[in-house]
Amino acid sequence: MPRRSKALFLSAVSFAALVGLAPLGTKLATEWVVAQLARQAGATVADISADPFTGRVTLGGLALPVGTGSLAVGKVALSGGFALFPPAQAAEDVTLENVSLTFGPATYRIARVEVAGSSLDRAGLQAIFDGSSAGEPLAARFAKLSATSATMPEVQFEQSLTFGSVTTTSKGRYENVVARDIVDGRAALITVERASTTTTTEDAAKPASGEQTLAEKPSETSATMGVFEVHDVDLAFLIRQYTEGAGTGPNPPVRVYGPFKLSGVSQITRQGTQDISKVEISEISGDGFTGHLSEKPWLSLIENLKREFGDANASDSTQPDQAFDMLHSLGDMMSSIDSGAAAIKGISVEQIMPQPVKFQIGAFEMGFSREAPAQGASPLYPAQGGVRFAFDKIAFSLPQDAKADMTQHLIAMGYKDLSLSLAFEGRLNEAGEELVINDFSLSGENMGKATVSALLGNVTDDLLSTDEAVRQTAIMGLTAKNLAVTVQNGGFFDRLFSELAAQQNKTPDALKTEYSMIAMVGVPGFLGGSADTKALGSAIARFIAKPGELDVKAVAKDPAGFGLADYGATGGRPADILEQLEISAEAK
Repeated sequence: MPRRSKALFLSAVSFAALVGLAPLGTKLATEWVVAQLARQAGATVADISADPFTGRVTLGGLALPVGTGSLAVGKVALSGGFALFPPAQAAEDVTLENVSLTFGPATYRIARVEVAGSSLDRAGLQAIFDGSSAGEPLAARFAKLSATSATMPEVQFEQSLTFGSVTTTSKGRYENVVARDIVDGRAALITVERASTTTTTEDAAKPASGEQTLAEKPSETSATMGVFEVHDVDLAFLIRQYTEGAGTGPNPPVRVYGPFKLSGVSQITRQGTQDISKVEISEISGDGFTGHLSEKPWLSLIENLKREFGDANASDSTQPDQAFDMLHSLGDMMSSIDSGAAAIKGISVEQIMPQPVKFQIGAFEMGFSREAPAQGASPLYPAQGGVRFAFDKIAFSLPQDAKADMTQHLIAMGYKDLSLSLAFEGRLNEAGEELVINDFSLSGENMGKATVSALLGNVTDDLLSTDEAVRQTAIMGLTAKNLAVTVQNGGFFDRLFSELAAQQNKTPDALKTEYSMIAMVGVPGFLGGSADTKALGSAIARFIAKPGELDVKAVAKDPAGFGLADYGATGGRPADILEQLEISAEAK
């Protein structure tokens, strides 16, 4: 063979050998880099496989610690960025299989996660397994990720909690869970097509199954839910709430999620094989939730609750301390909420056993805000900030065979069905150690409305102290600075006087005149005969004569308020009590 031809042949063989070995070198390099990144991030990977031609990397048996919980993924397929023939697209489609996520007592299992348009190429891998910032929290790494969508055809969860001798186990299934337009760990929209849950409760202290009464048998509550959607979900911050405490750095409020809506909730509870109750809800919706990190991670607080109430051998003497420990844990979680509002509409409840009872609630509303809401905010929020909740139209029928005196009187007055509403709105003035009750009201259809507002003083954290002596001292220090009561007649007093008059063979007008005279003379006579008490008696008398609206206000003369210690000094004598108050009353 000529020398030139021989040289060309050897060059061709050498090139062929290099081409043949290049995929192997690329494969080994990719697998080594991924293994190192995983190790430095605290993760373990049972198997790594790289396709040198496409840059596709498959991870098997991935396990990653998440706070006090853990994340396990059976299989992940994605781009590793090392490819002899890289794909043209910038975004990547990622598939995860057999995902298992444990948070405290809850475990979530996902057979398959399909992520479209993900940033999980080699840079995405670096964001999760970042060797240059080993120890960076998962939430911070997750916040670097973006995707067009993430679809989970099915999500299963299981949770078990034991409090004393009682164990509650919950299992559930979510179908077609889709997160859309994920940017830096925040999803524009998350939807769930339907869901179902089953919760069983068993008490180990109760007799064996063969000896159990109906009430002692294990209970099971099953529920189904329709379409659920929630907007603007900060998934990365949610992970932080569960896995990170506030620390000493900045802790600004974050919009955790926006408006949400859940349609069609149905729930049934059974004791053994016997149906006990049924609940139907047409809709649950809300304005969203804004919060900051609590002092301790939520997972840690959940573990505290389990530990505090999971001791079956706890003595009665330790139970009050446990209760206040639980209040502190719950209080820490609640203190991380800056604002939120929700409404539950179309509630129907049927109790089957032990006594049949049915009632409906038009709506239950609740709102919380640390500050006065902005103009145009949802009416669910309290107008001045604080807490607001309301039950609208609690409707039920009075049992005709009732033995209770009050129920019999209502039936005699013509009330066969009742529709009641209850509302509360108040806020805590921490700087002034005051509890401001703006509205606490009860109203009824064809009955009327009673409203109370008040200002309480010396409201301190000691009221929730775990030390009983400290709690009692704080309770004794409470004062009332002012109190206002408004009664509006919407038909109740007309029916009341008609019923009483019929019992006494009198006309309603004659009975009103009689009672008005008693109030005019009796109220000031009982309360000491001051000018304020005479005005009060006169207002009550006018209201009885013509029931419309009665307003009564009491203000403590001492700016610090009127407290239990002040009451004790009066010996409970009405005249001495009223000397420390300014009373005003008006009938309209």
